[in-house]
Amino acid sequence: MSETRTSALAVPFLGVLASLQLIDPTVANTALVKASQALEMHGATLALAASISTLAQAATVLLMGFLGDRLERRRVLMAALLLSIAGDGIALAAPNANLFLLGRALAGIAVGGVLVLSFAAVRCVSRTNQLGKALGVWNLLILAGFIAGSLLGGVLANSSWRLALGLVPLIALLCLPLLPSLLPKMPANPELRADWRGLVSIGGAMVLFLSGVSHAVNGLTSPEFLVPTLSGVVLFGVHGLIEQRRQQPIFPISLYQRGCFSAAIVSGIAFNFAWAVVQLQTSNFWQLVQRYSTGQVALAQLPLLLSAGVGVVVAGRVMRPGRRITQLVAAGMASLVIGLLLFGLVRANSSYSSLGFAMVLVGIGLGLISVPQAALFVQEAPPRSLGSVTAFRTTTGQLGFALGFASSGAMVNGFGFASLRDRMLQLGSTPVQSHQLESLLREALSGGGLSQHSAAASNAIQVMSEAYASGLAGTMVGVAVIVGLLGAIGLLLLVIGHRQQRL
Repeated sequence: MSETRTSALAVPFLGVLASLQLIDPTVANTALVKASQALEMHGATLALAASISTLAQAATVLLMGFLGDRLERRRVLMAALLLSIAGDGIALAAPNANLFLLGRALAGIAVGGVLVLSFAAVRCVSRTNQLGKALGVWNLLILAGFIAGSLLGGVLANSSWRLALGLVPLIALLCLPLLPSLLPKMPANPELRADWRGLVSIGGAMVLFLSGVSHAVNGLTSPEFLVPTLSGVVLFGVHGLIEQRRQQPIFPISLYQRGCFSAAIVSGIAFNFAWAVVQLQTSNFWQLVQRYSTGQVALAQLPLLLSAGVGVVVAGRVMRPGRRITQLVAAGMASLVIGLLLFGLVRANSSYSSLGFAMVLVGIGLGLISVPQAALFVQEAPPRSLGSVTAFRTTTGQLGFALGFASSGAMVNGFGFASLRDRMLQLGSTPVQSHQLESLLREALSGGGLSQHSAAASNAIQVMSEAYASGLAGTMVGVAVIVGLLGAIGLLLLVIGHRQQRL
């Protein structure tokens, strides 16, 4: 740890850097509408453009964590910032879809690396007895950077999609000269050897699994969902077998037998699952049902983000090892579940203010969970494998987020749209028209919008809006149950972990 005066700014600086991992995909997805028109991206190419940075990130985050351990974290962090400038620079200057895809893939690798490297660096620049407070500040700056960056990116995207894609490279360029002065050199272990079989197998498993669940909205029996998802699950099993036989695996397999490490994984999946559902489905509700613009949706979600910031600050200040972590996770899970249940009261004509308390409770719950969950990963990470173990937090987070993002669409469909075709027939629509309108709404769930289809009859739009609101209410209750179960498992694992520590 550095004792210099500038070290006081190290953790906030690392939080700003880590926020790039949230800003980049948000701004890119906002700019994608105009970019797809300019570069003539349609169908499968457009879907790939929306997901390629996430897939590239999923395949490489553990590798980036390992490189930080082996080559010196500050040096690799600088390389990741340079790669983000190059990646988004290629995408914003791309004259065709292929170069755009290449740039977005490189940007995904880069910002994923920045996140995992900055997370591991928090431990290196913080005193052990101040780790909770440091992680609270780090998470708070991530949220603050995300709010400011996404709002600014939205404004830029309205002007030019190429200008919007220049935001992350600009931030990275501004941060580069500050990095050597604000961050000390960190320990490196050049004797580490890459576990290539383990890295390739888990990277491939993540890409297959995430690709599969992204098609869950097409139906849980569709080949697009089943084939890659099941292939990913099988490859996860292969990865486990490989790691059991390795003398130097990505990180010690024995960590999975530790209650606190398993609790960190389970609570991380629950956290990201709930975050994805609330972020996506409230956005869809305001856009599809209540006709909010993109900018209005961004502003509407501010209470959620600000409340999460409050939870992060509280958790960072009061967290201590042992029971305090368990109490914070329990309080966060309770707040999260109650907030999700309140979202279950939503109706098509629900006012924005009626959802306010639910957003505040969900946000506070997310904030209270995020800091102790991050601390558990740091606490359980052996110094030799700090980067790889802390990078695994991002891996599990991506799994939870992908499951929430994809399954919530399928759940809304199951709860609200199962009888949609019958409702449309009752309005006098022909079977063909009903099928077309149903397809229109499913397309909207995947990122489109209903307002652009002015040819649709207003009564049909009303029926679809009511169907969506009904599906959303059922989904939120179902998600509350799932998160509650995951929370109970996580707390049980924490109790087991604390007993293991006393032995």
